[in-house]
Amino acid sequence: MIDLNCQGMPCPLPLLKLKVALHEAADAAQICLTATDAISQRDIPAFIERTAHHLIEQTTDGTVYRFIVQKSG
Repeated sequence: MIDLNCQGMPCPLPLLKLKVALHEAADAAQICLTATDAISQRDIPAFIERTAHHLIEQTTDGTVYRFIVQKSG
């Protein structure tokens, strides 16, 4: 699993980092993205919904948002 720590980064950086990681990752790779920008709760699922990738899990722990995304393929 690829760990993508985006804590402290303002929107849209977590989404942009995820896009780069998905581009570079092997097919079916899983990426665990953590972010503290609340807008990520909206942006990450909306982006995944428009792609062939899969949002495996989305959790919130206080102000830390965690997403597990699986690259299509």
